[in-house]
Amino acid sequence: MSTVPASSNVMLVGTMLAFFATCLVITFQAPLIWWVIPAALAVMVLTLATIRYRRHRRKRAALHGAKL
Repeated sequence: MSTVPASSNVMLVGTMLAFFATCLVITFQAPLIWWVIPAALAVMVLTLATIRYRRHRRKRAALHGAKL
């Protein structure tokens, strides 16, 4: 069984899809509306990364407070 959190897998897949979607949009010179797809994927990845970082900081702060 994998010990990697599900959000890490979602972030990885989201990053890959955002890159692929951006490549397609640039390659085929798609209209501006198609830029919504890679932008939405990038926002999702950034949101998950922010949530994970804040959770990590809270855990470290709580651990640091417990040691004092």
